Order: sequence, then C-alpha cells, then structure tokens
Amino acid sequence: MNAILRSRLLFVVACAIAATVVAGRPASAPAADVAPPDLIARGEYLTHGAGQCFDCHGADLHGAPMHVPPGSGLATLAPAIAGLPMFKTDAAAITFLTTAVLPDGTRARGPMPAYMFHTDDAVAIVAYLRSLK
Repeated sequence: MNAILRSRLLFVVACAIAATVVAGRPASAPAADVAPPDLIARGEYLTHGAGQCFDCHGADLHGAPMHVPPGSGLATLAPAIAGLPMFKTDAAAITFLTTAVLPDGTRARGPMPAYMFHTDDAVAIVAYLRSLK
C-alpha cells in the first residue's frame, strides 16, 4: 500500500472514530453536558491560542463584521461560532476543522484559514464551542 493511500485510509478511520464518539448527541446539546471539563479547557486554549478565532468572530465568538476591501470577494461577516449554529452535528464541525471542507463540499470564504487540526484537537474545539451560548 503506498504512503498516500495509507495516509488517506488513516484519515478516514480517524474521522469514523471521531464521528462514532459524537454520534447520537443532538447538535443542539451543549458539549458541556457530556464533555469533561479538561476537554472543554483544551478547546478553549486552542480556540483562543492557536486558532485566534476571536480576531474575526468577535470577542464573544458571536460573529462580527469583517473589514475587507470592497469587491475583494472576501467574506464581509464572520459568522457566530459560539454554540456552532452553522453545523447540524459535531461530526460535521470536526470534519470542517480537520479538512477545511464544509458539509456542502465547499471551503469557507477567505479570509477564513483552511485549518486542518488533528482530530483530537478538533473534538476539543467543538466541545468548547458547543459549551458557549
């Protein structure tokens, strides 16, 4: 098995495991109800540290206008990510954070970076963001 095929297979298995971990929990259920506090704390650290999400999504992560040049084709509004209202399931959010691909198969508009977090980190970020109101 060549290295590319092997890495793709490992990625698919990791996504399947992540989906299995979060399966059965309604998307509207806050992760705080089931996620351990240390997982939420790790997600907070990643969101505010590595992700720098508040730079665009606002201090409370409830969305904010983007100051981009008119006609640039860049997003003019960073959506709310507190509670992850744009993702129906945790698995969809984890897939986005690990592949940079949205549920509809597209990528987020710039200036959103194409993050490709490790699955464990994506699970923590989702736990933290779901815990926010």
